Amino acid sequence: MSVYIKVKRRFYQDSLKLMRISGDMQEYDGIRQAFAFMGTDINKTTRIPPEVLTGEAKTAGPDDLILMIECDDAEIAENALYEFDKKMTETAASVSQSGLNHEQLPSTLDEAIAAYPDAGIAVISIPGQYAAAQAMRALQLGLNVHLFSDNVSVDDEIFLKEFAVKKGLLLMGPDCGTAIIQGVPFCFANNLRKGGIGIIAASGTGAQEVGCIIDSMGEGVSHIIGVGGRDLSERVGGIMTLYTIRLMAEDPETKVIAIVSKPPSKAVTDKIFKAVKAAGKPAVLVFMGYKGDASIYSPTLEEGAKKAVCLLTGKPAADLGTDTEINFQQNNLVSDITGKYLRGLYTGGTLASEAEYLLTENGINNYEITDLGDDQYTRGALHPMIDPASRNRMVKQAANDPSTAIILCDVVIGHGSHQNPAGELVKLLEDTNLCVLASVTGTNADPQNKSAQEAILRNAGVNVFPTNRRAVEAACKIMMGGAGK
Repeated sequence: MSVYIKVKRRFYQDSLKLMRISGDMQEYDGIRQAFAFMGTDINKTTRIPPEVLTGEAKTAGPDDLILMIECDDAEIAENALYEFDKKMTETAASVSQSGLNHEQLPSTLDEAIAAYPDAGIAVISIPGQYAAAQAMRALQLGLNVHLFSDNVSVDDEIFLKEFAVKKGLLLMGPDCGTAIIQGVPFCFANNLRKGGIGIIAASGTGAQEVGCIIDSMGEGVSHIIGVGGRDLSERVGGIMTLYTIRLMAEDPETKVIAIVSKPPSKAVTDKIFKAVKAAGKPAVLVFMGYKGDASIYSPTLEEGAKKAVCLLTGKPAADLGTDTEINFQQNNLVSDITGKYLRGLYTGGTLASEAEYLLTENGINNYEITDLGDDQYTRGALHPMIDPASRNRMVKQAANDPSTAIILCDVVIGHGSHQNPAGELVKLLEDTNLCVLASVTGTNADPQNKSAQEAILRNAGVNVFPTNRRAVEAACKIMMGGAGK
């Protein structure tokens, strides 16, 4: 497969538009992949094969647009690049001429508040170096803040959260990917049943996985409040988690409190434990891999979801119907796999952490788990749940690496996610006989439909499991030579 590149100098474009037009171009006959992205260092590192990072592509800057086509036919590729360029130019011109952005949409926070005086939450998604100032302005104006932006300093985070608590407001984030407040989804979120379990999450995909498993059991959530991945760190000390526990304790709709996070330090864990005990409501602490008091702690997302439902309904876990028997599909799950390594390529950070925990717990050490939603991959680029290009490239590399035995992936759907992530993934697996395992985090009420996404994967020979935990456990069996036995 050959790669063809064109660079448009000083042609900055919105990332969502780049993704949409790239998707349109991939429908052209003969085109394997089409990508449009800005020439940031991280984009050039993760999206362009090293052997073609030359000439204009190598010198492209953050304000330069890179158009890239993967295709076997040079004439088709050149025509596609021409169409790619034309679509980009025409779209930019139509937006400029329409006047919609200037006449109808607020361009500042103050204008937005004037236009929507009853708004209670500001969602902030701008580069991290500017996000803290805008978050502070929103808090000063009495708005709760959903801070989607990453790359905000820890000092700024602490200052913002302490200020928010004093004002009786939420500061969700930074790097807060998921929230559902009174049934309204924010950023990456799933369509879940309304119910009595309130989720506090220092993890976006962890909250999504727990919420979706709860939904699959026929129960629902009152709220999902994201607090940002660093809230339970030693330095931040759980400022927003502790405040949110108090809010959940006072909320009549919340009957059970579930907290989802990577394991905090002992000092922070002790603070959270005391706070949920003081709240006076049943609680489960899903601290990834942490095995404390089994009456309250759960080391995996699935176990935590089941425990929360048990606390809500009073039914034992065996009655909840989620222990689906693992059935290895087709004949590509074999014990005599030729490669050595398991490659986990994840878009969800907590799902990646859960995989690492389970692999280690089962004595598997020849693996590599990559969280492609980490800051190092999203700086100057779309999150892979929105634009799967960064994972696509790494899946392709893993599939072509003879040392790869298994590829393990998550597919996360819902609001904010790519319209067909399963379809994007299976395009890369057409010419490989590798063992690929995956799970879909989502519900059938989501725009992409969980069952439909699972069917796309199965039809391409991917082995699909009901939860991330089940997929990883199956991978462990294979790596230990137990597949099909």
